[in-house]
Amino acid sequence: MGLTGADELKELVNKWNILSENISSRSMDAPIVIPNLFIYTKPGLGNTKMLALLAGYLESKGNLVNFYGSVKFFEFKLEYCAPHTPFSEMYRLIEAINTAAGFRSEYRGIIRISVDEWVDHHDEKHFTDFLQFLERNTSHWLIVLTISDTDENDKTKKMEGIASMYLRLKKLALRMPTTTEFIESAAYQLAQYGFELEDGARVLLSESIDVLRKNKHFYGKHTITDLCRDIVYTLFSESVAVDPLITADMLADFAADSDYVKRTAHKFDGSRKLGY
Repeated sequence: MGLTGADELKELVNKWNILSENISSRSMDAPIVIPNLFIYTKPGLGNTKMLALLAGYLESKGNLVNFYGSVKFFEFKLEYCAPHTPFSEMYRLIEAINTAAGFRSEYRGIIRISVDEWVDHHDEKHFTDFLQFLERNTSHWLIVLTISDTDENDKTKKMEGIASMYLRLKKLALRMPTTTEFIESAAYQLAQYGFELEDGARVLLSESIDVLRKNKHFYGKHTITDLCRDIVYTLFSESVAVDPLITADMLADFAADSDYVKRTAHKFDGSRKLGY
């Protein structure tokens, strides 16, 4: 419940709390199936952390998802396959599922599948074959389909509509945290090393984060974590006796016009593999 930018997910979890209590208070033989998820998100919003927390929550409830296999969740990017070519991605997905099952006879748990490359091809037979495969196994898995876009458009709505023909889906959107929320996250991470941000330092970091956010490839929480670790490394490696109160002067190397920020912003422009 402490995740920033996940308000809709938190509302859903509150409903699942009620669902779990109702199931526990009644004797039911019929299987309970929570809806699969269709999530608008972006790399850098902590997708893997979100899945790990979700898996831990569902496991603690004990009556919403039956986990079975070597992992509670795994992530998969469904690459595009043209209509005239073999649908090799299905074989790769099945192999990933078998790997997740480990030594067990089958896999039961959460599967996050990125379908970004199919946004313009959602009506092709390969994609509907993929959805039919998921439909046949939906009682065993909580399927999380993700699109790297936090805003709906005609294409994503059509994809969501087609997916809804095969799967019971709940649509969610994860939003990018605000600069203020990023600063609070940075303050929390730095506190793990015994540091506290002085007001001037908060202003300096806010200006730097604003510059980084302007890049369309800004990598969100991952970038903030890297920033905090670089700050800690710099402070701890320059002096034996480090003041625990971080001032703006101590963060001069991380100012908005610094080489560090310019270099980090430039890094976004390079090609980056979709992070899980």
